[in-house]
Amino acid sequence: MEGNSSQQSESSSSKKPNITCDNLEINNTVAYKTASNETGHILPIIELEDSNQIIGNQYDSDSDNSEVDQILTKKKKIMNIIKSNSNILLSSIIPKISKKQHPVYQNVLKELNEKNYTKAEYWCKKFLDTFPKSYSLRCILAYNYRCCDNYEKAHIYLIEAIELKEKKSIAYSIRGEIFFRQGEYDKAIYELQISLDYKAKINNLYIIIGNSYILQADYYNAQYYYNIALKNDPNNYLCLKNCAYCYEKGKYYSNEDVLKTLDKLLYINDKDSLILCYYGEILSKMGKYYNAKDYFTKANNIDPENIHILIKKAIAYYILQDCDKALSSLDKIIQLDPLNSLAYYHKSLTYYTKQDIDNTLIAYNKFTELVSDNISVKIQLYHLEYLLNKNDSENLGHILAKINQISNIKNYKSLLLIRCKIYIELKKYNEAKLDFYELSLSYYSSYDISFIYLLREYSDFWSYLWKVNKFNEINNKCIELGIINEFSKFMYEKRNIYLISNLINLNNKLRHFQESDTNSLSGQVLCSKNGEFRFDVHELDNYFHDIIWKINVKKILSEDCFIKFIVKHKYSNNQKKHILKYEDVLKLEGLGWIEYKLPISSRYNLVQQSIEVKGSIDMQIDYVRFGYNNTEIKRIPNVNYLLPYYLEICPNIPETFKDKYFSKKEMENLLELKDIINNL
Repeated sequence: MEGNSSQQSESSSSKKPNITCDNLEINNTVAYKTASNETGHILPIIELEDSNQIIGNQYDSDSDNSEVDQILTKKKKIMNIIKSNSNILLSSIIPKISKKQHPVYQNVLKELNEKNYTKAEYWCKKFLDTFPKSYSLRCILAYNYRCCDNYEKAHIYLIEAIELKEKKSIAYSIRGEIFFRQGEYDKAIYELQISLDYKAKINNLYIIIGNSYILQADYYNAQYYYNIALKNDPNNYLCLKNCAYCYEKGKYYSNEDVLKTLDKLLYINDKDSLILCYYGEILSKMGKYYNAKDYFTKANNIDPENIHILIKKAIAYYILQDCDKALSSLDKIIQLDPLNSLAYYHKSLTYYTKQDIDNTLIAYNKFTELVSDNISVKIQLYHLEYLLNKNDSENLGHILAKINQISNIKNYKSLLLIRCKIYIELKKYNEAKLDFYELSLSYYSSYDISFIYLLREYSDFWSYLWKVNKFNEINNKCIELGIINEFSKFMYEKRNIYLISNLINLNNKLRHFQESDTNSLSGQVLCSKNGEFRFDVHELDNYFHDIIWKINVKKILSEDCFIKFIVKHKYSNNQKKHILKYEDVLKLEGLGWIEYKLPISSRYNLVQQSIEVKGSIDMQIDYVRFGYNNTEIKRIPNVNYLLPYYLEICPNIPETFKDKYFSKKEMENLLELKDIINNL
């Protein structure tokens, strides 16, 4: 028995009592001794340095209670009992209590959840007066001030919290989110990254960092953080929306990336008219106007009074040369908003395309009554004025004078194009050259040649460009390739585009395949005439990665057919082939003019290009070029008189509906109270 008693004594004396309040043990301030009572129980004898300190330390560790005075009185009585070495087990006096179980703590949370911020502030401050070293209460109070938009006070308490516990994450989380709300995005990123480094377990922090980058137009880094967030929450609607926008704006991604993300959004909610419209806009950007109009129609059916959707629907029909349906959509807009100048601009443009001058002027005159100082409206005005006065030098001079009064004109490609055309009409080729070179800068960043279609008719201007650029030394090379006129020379030498019609100058028999087409770059194309053929283009300089053919598969007349592309390198026997079988050609039938990118890479080589058609296919070929496309098939619309940079006057969904697409309420409320509590 004595042995057992001795073992029991050793065992008891080796275990310090776990007296906790709000998960904070008080044994740091207690010296432990053991003694035996009358019944043989081994009890701790506690020597206190300062009972008030213990009380303070207990609650300084973030415990809360709703009736402070009563609790303090009760605790003092308990400490007096402990000091007198009463033979009562401490666990029966001070039960182990979790921070989250305390009534005051619950009350603070209750007031915050009910948005009673004044009451929450009162209880937090009351406890901080008594327990001045509480990290958690400072964070909660800072969050309370953040909810009241009192960021100055919130920052004060967060700085104090960080000084108390530098390596705890939540203060940095709150601080970063507040900086985001204040529009200080670099500071927000810095603080949130520290929070993540200290192991914060809040997925929305990645989204806030992504939002900070996207609002600074850093789409690459924004996408990086959104992707991390989506790994943990694949169906996060806000994150997916912003991802789609990053894909569209970022040069690192393709339009297919945008569509995949929009597909996910539509899978979650196929009734979101803005996402449906945005889908149509991306398809339009890819040249897939037939598909785009279907998405615009779906969006319009859900939101029939959305003018932006109706405008995009009208533009799609205009490009598809269905002017009557375009006018129908424009009339609906005018019914909804009789003062909508953009509708009258497109209505005038559509009638002009139909060569209905009377209705063109009616719509134009109504448009002029609605003109404002908005730069987009001015672009529309000068465009219509140019079209209606292109043969009147005096009026063109007046239009030019007005355009030249606009500052920062280089920021508006549509205005540059209009001014360039006016300069050419007025034979001011040197001034036109400067605008042309400025427009060409956009080509080098996007390889977009759409503006050239609206300048191809000016042969004198192309002769001038060829002369001033002193390209005469490469004339012999051009002659060897059948390139004779200055427009074709310039396209080959400066745009890496070889017009197939040049082959006629090398082989007169090919005239049998030649036909006119206003939608081609040169106006002349080669057509299969329902028969078999092969065209060879010799030794082109390729300084780009992609090989792109512009073709138009009008009709397949036999299933026994194929199209073969051949790429042969001059300095090697390496020959690559790519064959489109019937099933592949069928996908191209009826799409109109497209740019087809070969899945064959060729760089820094002189290459021979060949295209061979077997079987009965009614097909046209315009050119082969070296450059870049972010999609295998890119439709080339017949823009007629539509400005190629019409997004300047009618931007996409995210820019038009910034308040809805980038909801400030959504973006500024990603840090929730539960996130703070779970990370304290």
